[in-house]
Amino acid sequence: MKRDSFEPATTLWSSTAAPRRPANTLGESIEVDVAVIGGGFTGLSTAYHLAATGRQVALFEAFEIGHRASGRNGGQVVPGFKPTPVALIERFGHDVATKMMNFAYGNADYLFDLVSELRIDCAATRTGWIQGAFSTRSVDYLERRAREVNAHGGDIQYLNADAMFEATGSHFWPAGLLERRAGAVHPLAYARGLAHAAAERGVALYEHTPVDAIRAGSGTGSTLQVGSHTVRARQVVIATDAYTGQLWPSVAQSYVTVASAQIATEPLPEALRQALMPRRAGISETRKITYYCRIDPEGRFVIGGRGRAADHIDAATEQQLRAAALARFPLLESMHWEHRWACRVGMTLDDLPRIHELAPGIWTAYGYCGRGVAMATALGRVLADAINGVPARQLDFPVTPVSRLPFYPARQLGAALAISWYRLRDTLGYPA
Repeated sequence: MKRDSFEPATTLWSSTAAPRRPANTLGESIEVDVAVIGGGFTGLSTAYHLAATGRQVALFEAFEIGHRASGRNGGQVVPGFKPTPVALIERFGHDVATKMMNFAYGNADYLFDLVSELRIDCAATRTGWIQGAFSTRSVDYLERRAREVNAHGGDIQYLNADAMFEATGSHFWPAGLLERRAGAVHPLAYARGLAHAAAERGVALYEHTPVDAIRAGSGTGSTLQVGSHTVRARQVVIATDAYTGQLWPSVAQSYVTVASAQIATEPLPEALRQALMPRRAGISETRKITYYCRIDPEGRFVIGGRGRAADHIDAATEQQLRAAALARFPLLESMHWEHRWACRVGMTLDDLPRIHELAPGIWTAYGYCGRGVAMATALGRVLADAINGVPARQLDFPVTPVSRLPFYPARQLGAALAISWYRLRDTLGYPA
């Protein structure tokens, strides 16, 4: 797998996480029950849950644990799906959709229970998540969404303009939804905590050990080429999401990749901490090209949004994020912005993640569309269930065939055109 650059000093989370526990590199050919490729939330959760059932597991990460999106995201733990319950029922039928919703609306609970059980020190908080109405057109949409989601197992509170100001300290949003089960973690500390828990269960962790190729067997297992060594595995999990590339081309051709960029201030003065986002719930918006923000445990204001480059932040994006922050919170005018970073995320066209069995014994999950902290953790358990023989109809999330995007070679151009269209819709005030 192709390596990219890593600049931990420019990443807020790598600058504030406790020192990591380095893992080994692969020094010999081995044989295992399950080989997991990717040291992010999906891979770590899958490896942990498999090891907890007695499987012999090895995990391979091309860089360091949590190096990519799992260690560079905003840390917001948001349950549920972006599509509405009605849309899910129309597509999957009542029974499957109900199982999916029970799973998704509970996945934040599952993550926080796991953090507590494993005693992961990741600054976990449960102060909710707010989706702000970006325009008056979105107000009716949010009222309908709250009723619909709550009727299918959600726990959402509709906030009028006064309630939004009370929760956020800003008059920017005319209304909003409060997802009460949501919260936040320090994402890199959470990833490292999962890695430690997996290692305690017996998972062999290998860092700076990229997998170059996978050769599927004929029902007896697969072979991974890892540098000059081979790994024989009865089952394989590809947990590389937006960075899959040529490792399994049909997966890489089933979604678009977008850049997510973030910046963070120095710790805010105490008076400003009290004035901004007093509920301490993270915020995003009813925009297709959305911004999201939170205040971290040390009092830094963090804002993120769509970037222009894949794995670094450019000056124009940084300026755009600063302008967005000031539009929502003018009191930030005099603050110094200390940190800036970016990553790639995978986006499916229907805003739903995927689980596939790509070949006998080769599994993958990906496409979290900005909700990967809770969803990837929970889907790691589902992947472990599937590998341990739970029938597909009994899994909490459907296993589907991989589907290559139409006109794949032009997908990124199409994504750019779609982004332009979404920006126009956002300008006109339509909800996402």
